[in-house]
Amino acid sequence: MQEVISREEIEKIVEEVINKRYGNILNLTERIVRVEEELKALREEMKLGFEMVDRRFEDVNRRFEDVNKRFEDINKRFEDVNKRFEDVNKRFEDLYRYMDKRFEDIDKRFDMMFKFMSLGFTLITVLMALFKFVIR
Repeated sequence: MQEVISREEIEKIVEEVINKRYGNILNLTERIVRVEEELKALREEMKLGFEMVDRRFEDVNRRFEDVNKRFEDINKRFEDVNKRFEDVNKRFEDLYRYMDKRFEDIDKRFDMMFKFMSLGFTLITVLMALFKFVIR
């Protein structure tokens, strides 16, 4: 009573046995392959994200450099204005010295005039006193 099993039936039976015993393993390998593909896709997305962040940092860095340059320009302008104020201050100091010297010269003239006037009044007083004694 042996039954003859056809080749197709044998293949079917073997396939069922393999699927029962090793189906989970094949299923796991398929899952592993899918996970690896997903991880690879995630890595590529992360690389793109990091490149975008790097570009953004470069843009921000350029903006900071532009702002630094503007501050340097403004600083230079302030230095120029400061130099102008120093020049004006020097001119005022020179004018102050010149005026001070002129006032000293005028003061000397007034001293000289005061001395001459005092001498003149003294002489006139002495002469008047002498004439008073001589005329009597």
